[in-house]
Amino acid sequence: MASVYDYLDQHVRDMADDDIFVPSAARTWVFAVRNARCPQAMLRSGFTVRRVGAALLPFLCSMTLIDRYGYGTMRFAAVRYSNVSDDEARILTLFGAAQKGDPRLIRIATSLVSDEMAMQLAGAASKVGAAMLPAN
Repeated sequence: MASVYDYLDQHVRDMADDDIFVPSAARTWVFAVRNARCPQAMLRSGFTVRRVGAALLPFLCSMTLIDRYGYGTMRFAAVRYSNVSDDEARILTLFGAAQKGDPRLIRIATSLVSDEMAMQLAGAASKVGAAMLPAN
């Protein structure tokens, strides 16, 4: 499984397509919320084009849980910023673990949100991960 350090300060353009999608979606979610816009409306087309529409609602749930129950204020870069920030690397690690069914998913979720919400975050992230798996 990839760790936070595998993503930290990496140039977005050097990342795999699936990895690029996660910080882009997270940045768009943050932009929408900060500007009183609907994150679902802003993200829908990107999820649809990638054929991962089933991941949209659990992604929104994951981001909301992190926003509301997270430890401290997470910082995300502007949508077109070229590097991955610390908190974006943590989000990439969460969804990467979910996509691979990594047993450390719960521990990663617990590092992001309060213990009471960790299982909900892990569940939502698992749905995102499952929806983003390539079709067989």
